[in-house]
Amino acid sequence: MARERLLAEVERIALENGRSVLIAWTEQLGDPAPDDPAALRPPTGSGLVRGDEPGVLLALRRGYALEQAERYSVLQLPVEPALLNALHADALRRAGDAYRLHTWEGDVPAEWVEQFAVLRTRMSTDVPMAGLEIEEDPWDAARVRQEEEEARRSGHAALTTAVEHVPTGALVGYSGIDYALDRPQPAFQDDTLVLKEHRGRRLGMLVKSDALRRLGELRPDAERLHTWNAEENAYMLAINVALGFRPTGVVGMWQKRLG
Repeated sequence: MARERLLAEVERIALENGRSVLIAWTEQLGDPAPDDPAALRPPTGSGLVRGDEPGVLLALRRGYALEQAERYSVLQLPVEPALLNALHADALRRAGDAYRLHTWEGDVPAEWVEQFAVLRTRMSTDVPMAGLEIEEDPWDAARVRQEEEEARRSGHAALTTAVEHVPTGALVGYSGIDYALDRPQPAFQDDTLVLKEHRGRRLGMLVKSDALRRLGELRPDAERLHTWNAEENAYMLAINVALGFRPTGVVGMWQKRLG
């Protein structure tokens, strides 16, 4: 099969260039039935992947192990204002006066760019990764600015809500939404992160609800918001369900050690 030959060639090139681990993913709409005998469950115990789809069968033949299942969810927009305002108000009460929100579209304000780079780096280490061998992905201010320039060239923009810990003046979480400027209907929920040491204060709901309120102002024609989350990330999934996201599909995350 052409796909199998292509994957074998990718593995050969990776090995030649000193790579020892490959990570790949498969996508499928809908969820397998809980009693589906062909369904596969990752070692995390969270989520199921249909085992009889072509991409899954290819991964298994090539020796890839299923490490994680991600839930693909879609939120129909706009969110009912009463629901969104109630969730936001509750999160504000839980967060208290120790936290303050900052929201921007496009470039990160100069006063926050260094701290935002720290958050982007922590995004590579502080979210559930199951058994995937993910190394820290370092960011600095220059890389943030480079990404912003690439977004402009491709006709994309980003809406970001960040939360500041007032006593220290440090950014401790953020949520980003990406959209193509020439396609008003879809938007894509990118990273949402709250640093481990500041969790348990409803900051995840705080940044996401604020971002959705601002999205309605900036992109009133947006009809749906897409997002992906690890099935073992129960806290973030609970936030999404409360906001109205509905499960739509599953992404299987696969890993193979070469050599």
